[in-house]
Amino acid sequence: MRQPGGRASAAARTATFLLLAVTVASGCGRQILGFGGSDDGVLLVRHTQGDPLEIMANETVLGIAQSGGFTCFKNTPTGSLRIEARVANGDRLVRAASIMLPPDQPLLWDVDHDQVLSGRAHRGLCDESDT
Repeated sequence: MRQPGGRASAAARTATFLLLAVTVASGCGRQILGFGGSDDGVLLVRHTQGDPLEIMANETVLGIAQSGGFTCFKNTPTGSLRIEARVANGDRLVRAASIMLPPDQPLLWDVDHDQVLSGRAHRGLCDESDT
């Protein structure tokens, strides 16, 4: 035997479920609170190219990475970034990559090998540098 209003109750549950699904789906492309958009990321760059490389994150020039060592870029934007390495005194693109830079977790971009690795082991170099 059916309860009166059982059909209305099922319709209400279905409507609630659909509303919840639409709300969650519409939020998927948005920024997660506390991640992305801030300038508290740390990016370390290593390369052995003959020339110094200008490093860019999206449209922001981070600075120059000298050859043969690690260069630390503090106060880098966090979130989804396209990073580029260009010859410093020219416009030639050497390497580009897409990364997700979280706050409080430094990343190391090895330009020569086109790898992005955890930079925690080299984080101490940032305390010694001026960049």
